[in-house]
Amino acid sequence: MNGAAMVTGSTKGSVALDQWRGMALILVLISHGFFFTGRVGGAGRIGVNLFFFISGILTFRSLNGAVGTFGERTTHFLKRRLWRLYPALLAYTAVMALATIPLQHLPNLPPQSDFRSYLAEVPFALTYTVNYTYGHHYVPSLEQLWSLSCEMQFYVLAPFTFFLGRGSRRRSFLVFGSLCMVLTLIGVLYPLWAKNLEPAKYHFEVAVWPMMIGFFCESRKDWFLKIPRLAVRYIYAIGVTAILVALIIMPFSMHAKRLVIAVGALGLFPCLLAYLYEFRIPGRTGGFFAWIGERTYSIYLWQQTMTICDFLPVMLHPLGAVVSIPLGAFWFNICEKPFLSRKRKRTIATAPPILRPADVHGRAAVVLTAE
Repeated sequence: MNGAAMVTGSTKGSVALDQWRGMALILVLISHGFFFTGRVGGAGRIGVNLFFFISGILTFRSLNGAVGTFGERTTHFLKRRLWRLYPALLAYTAVMALATIPLQHLPNLPPQSDFRSYLAEVPFALTYTVNYTYGHHYVPSLEQLWSLSCEMQFYVLAPFTFFLGRGSRRRSFLVFGSLCMVLTLIGVLYPLWAKNLEPAKYHFEVAVWPMMIGFFCESRKDWFLKIPRLAVRYIYAIGVTAILVALIIMPFSMHAKRLVIAVGALGLFPCLLAYLYEFRIPGRTGGFFAWIGERTYSIYLWQQTMTICDFLPVMLHPLGAVVSIPLGAFWFNICEKPFLSRKRKRTIATAPPILRPADVHGRAAVVLTAE
């Protein structure tokens, strides 16, 4: 996931973001791998919100680091993302089309798991509009693409948003801040008012608020870098605690999904601070999260077919979630890595296998390790 991982500007904080992207993917894998239990509601959406937030940060960073006219920047920005995302997506849809032919005859599959339904949904998958077909079509092996559709729709609008906010800091604050506030209000209020959250929860205007928050935060990152070190530590700790509390609440109530998502949303703050202050999870755990984070997009493409599509027996869904990691890593090597930017390839190639605490400008040490 997250085509904005291709950055044309500075790579500062990229390892920390990869780690958080990896953690977000683990939440999605837990959500889908144990979906049949009815006790993991909200975990997947917390993960997707983190994906979106990171994409918003990197989208602004990419646009802000580009040069040229509006048309040149926009063309370059969109071409890079399509070049980065589309080959893996196109290959996935082709392979799943062939796989659906024999798989459609398995017993107890969800509705519209047949080949004809799959072909009818492919045009929406390849045009990044799946998020608006939920309720009309529902093809399990393609519906995970709703989040990629939201991201691509944001990428199309982001250059226009960026250029509307150019000119002065006041203007950028008004434009980015207003959009951030409006989209966040829609994202927060709609679930509270809607009697039936399906299918609108997948729509761009309801789901994309974390991307706009990330976009806005990156545009004002100098504010956050002025936060006193002690306050940074407290904010970070509160945000991480919020995620843990959300995960603790989750198994005890099948009706607490919205509460879990709301509490988990506070996890955007430690993600931002990890990026700005380069707070890295040390040791092999940090290295594992970063490794997954680099391959998130390809793993995300495949994880749903191994879990809630029911191609595997229900009790094997947790194993399917685990298997999607090496399967996605293989997909990354053949369908994604060849299309990465040179800078991103260097970042991946030089990433240390064991990550150590970082001290940014002598201001903040990693708060994930005991002192």
